[in-house]
Amino acid sequence: MLPTAVLLAGACGDGDENGSSSFGGSQSATATETDASASASATLTSAGTSAGPADSSAGEASSSGEGAKFDVGTGSDLASDCNAGDPDCGCTAVDIVFVVDNSGSMQEHAAPTVAAFDTFVNEMIGALPSGTSLHVGVTRATGFYDPGNGGGWGGPGCEAALTDGVWNPPDVADNGVNGQQGRLFEHNGQRYFDFTTDADPAALKTWFQGALMGAIDGSAQHSNTETVIAGAAYPFHDANATYNAGFMREQGVLVLFLLSDSPDLSPPSIATQDFIDIVSDAKSACGDMCIITTGAIAGQCYDQPGNINTRLYDFMNGFGAAPPSWINLQFGMTPDFEGVLGTALAEVIGSTCANIPPAG
Repeated sequence: MLPTAVLLAGACGDGDENGSSSFGGSQSATATETDASASASATLTSAGTSAGPADSSAGEASSSGEGAKFDVGTGSDLASDCNAGDPDCGCTAVDIVFVVDNSGSMQEHAAPTVAAFDTFVNEMIGALPSGTSLHVGVTRATGFYDPGNGGGWGGPGCEAALTDGVWNPPDVADNGVNGQQGRLFEHNGQRYFDFTTDADPAALKTWFQGALMGAIDGSAQHSNTETVIAGAAYPFHDANATYNAGFMREQGVLVLFLLSDSPDLSPPSIATQDFIDIVSDAKSACGDMCIITTGAIAGQCYDQPGNINTRLYDFMNGFGAAPPSWINLQFGMTPDFEGVLGTALAEVIGSTCANIPPAG
């Protein structure tokens, strides 16, 4: 979304969005590809039925759009009782959800994200132990307002100048749109992809391309009032527990990748801590050390001294550690997606995984 108070109108209509419009049924199917190199061990898995920054100096390079900002931790930096090489430590699962702003200004960023994802998967395979289970899902950063067909914000404070409609999270009402209100985007009848790091990644890459292209499609209803923080939190809200069942593993690493050129426009009366708590409560068995935030975000609304709307910064730094990497995203720019979806992030995920203590 553009930083303006002018209404950004989006076309209304459900659309196929490269995914099923039916949310019913629990399914699991082996991925099949026309490419003979696709591995039969890569599976597509469906979940259940529907039912102020204190210090702004670190992000100066990223806010200029000139490159990725890295704050890469190591195993020794993590709050864990594990020691290097401890055989009782380590995760067997990583869950990654891409929170996609599908407003009109975001359409140009779909293809570069898909291209960078290919490299990221290869890096992940190298950073994680063989046989690690990887769940990849996509959800939209929209649908939390009704009608939600337009929104705007102004700088330098990044405050909402316009929100279209009333606040309508899924615990109030299900709007029925694929991938909105924290529901995982259903593509080819599947709500997330289940992959192991010793399998051929071709099927995962193909599925992700279709899911991202479908989720970022701006023709869906309620798609122009962006709420990227709500979109990152509500996949783990009780209201979506049945629909998203099976995606998140308690003792796995959870990665929240935010993809939006807008600040979060959810009502200021809702404390950012409320959104943080939704995720933290869902991961309470493993703790906040198991949660990683990252993304391509509106850098001018992340860490600048004039920001009044600090929700992006507060949420992404709300789990005990700064994001390992992030890049600035603006309409009309060509960001370095491989700078944020690359080696640094994969290594932090691998390091975090290695330092997760045993359950209990």
